[in-house]
Amino acid sequence: MRKVKFLTLILLAGIFTFSSCTKHWEELNTNPNNPSDVPATNILGYVIQGIGRSFFNDWQGMNNFLSYAGQVTKIQYTDEAHYVYRESTVNAAWRDYYRYLYNLQTIIKKANDGDNDRNEQHLKAAAMVLSAMLWQMATDQWEVIPFREALKGDDPNHPNTNPKYDTQDTIYYAINDMLKTASNLLANPAGGPLGEGDILFNGDLSKWEKFANSLRLRVAIRMSYVDENKAREIFNEVIGGNLPIMQSNDDNAFIWWPGSNPWYEPWYYNRHVRNRDDHGMAKTIIDTLLSFNDPRIGVYAKPYAYDSLGNPIYVGQVEGAGTNTNVSRIGARFRDDPAGFTPLMRYAEVEFILAEAAQRGLITGDAKAYYEAGVRASMKENGIADTLIDAYLANPKVAWDSAYAFHMSQGPAGPTYDDHLAKIYIQKWIALFKQGQEVWAEQRRTDFPPLPEAPLSPYGTHNRQPFRYPYPVDEKNLNGANYHAAVDGLGIKDDFWGRQMWWDVRKGVH
Repeated sequence: MRKVKFLTLILLAGIFTFSSCTKHWEELNTNPNNPSDVPATNILGYVIQGIGRSFFNDWQGMNNFLSYAGQVTKIQYTDEAHYVYRESTVNAAWRDYYRYLYNLQTIIKKANDGDNDRNEQHLKAAAMVLSAMLWQMATDQWEVIPFREALKGDDPNHPNTNPKYDTQDTIYYAINDMLKTASNLLANPAGGPLGEGDILFNGDLSKWEKFANSLRLRVAIRMSYVDENKAREIFNEVIGGNLPIMQSNDDNAFIWWPGSNPWYEPWYYNRHVRNRDDHGMAKTIIDTLLSFNDPRIGVYAKPYAYDSLGNPIYVGQVEGAGTNTNVSRIGARFRDDPAGFTPLMRYAEVEFILAEAAQRGLITGDAKAYYEAGVRASMKENGIADTLIDAYLANPKVAWDSAYAFHMSQGPAGPTYDDHLAKIYIQKWIALFKQGQEVWAEQRRTDFPPLPEAPLSPYGTHNRQPFRYPYPVDEKNLNGANYHAAVDGLGIKDDFWGRQMWWDVRKGVH
């Protein structure tokens, strides 16, 4: 049934996507087999599955971002892991962001249409939540991007196919406002049903509201080192206002795939349908899990071999090194299930955000309790027994009150981290497995773990993984004047290290 639901919704929405680009071709607009108006719920379903396929697949998820973050890397055909990217992939990512954002804007327009007697305010809110998430992902990939003037190519009053670029702080503040509005709409029970297109939460409005407010916490913590006052304001509105946020793993924002052709989980599709074996576990995360005696290692990774006593041996590949297939592969939970999941946000992440906020005095709360709740949430999500969780939380490298020192040399704003923050950051980094762009963003924000440049990078000597992504060639060619105005005006060198994110205030990184 779930496969049929996916197929029906996505086919109809896909027809809408292509016909929306041909609005002046009357013969297409009147073709009964090619409808020009598609229900908003179908568009929502199309976008949700598109997000999973486009941004959490092998190209965007495994080839690049997870390698930059020290979790998964390429073990053969290793070019992308040491930054030799394909222009077609970069162009596709840029195109897909704006394609899905345009479709979500269409949902919002439908809900705002004065001639539309359907009550679609909850659909509008869901579209705003996903839009905010996509805008954050896109700006965290390139930093300065078209925002306020974007998506107006077919505006009947002021069409604009060459939008100007906006700074990242402008985008972040707008994202927060978008999520705040969406949360208020979702809190109103009279906003209409989401329909079968909600393949994320199956029409559960309370989970959408929790997702919206939890994303606001993500926004707040990301900006907290560069605009602490605004971060505090957001935390106060959400936590101080007792707005609903994710409270358990039942609230996780996971896309669950039907598991049959053509709707396979993307990592499964890459490994078991396309028969690719290009990815393995990164050395940084394997060494960390082994050092911590972390029971998640058997879930995250497959043993490379077994010793004479039958004990598993786990081996990670240096991120961005050359071909080496003698390493552990990605664990079955994450890559071998055709009906597996794509994680957009986890409850564990929320607890770690609150732990950091409490530890830094951004909110009033028990940092230890939040931290331990985050560890437990991640462990439980991965099927770890309570007895093993208790033992893990007593490990000196993990226990909140232990005297173990990480001796971090520098924090994001310059001073040395306290060891409690280091514990929060490493556990959050572990828990975010499979969330490529988010874990890369957090690694850039916190500098934990401090990862060096890939050994085979052709771009010179750098002491950290990339800060950003180069702009796509298509954008330079099609919107060149505004591209140059942004790049030249802000002094951006358009390469991997040409400019740190607005929220990345690390010192001494290059």
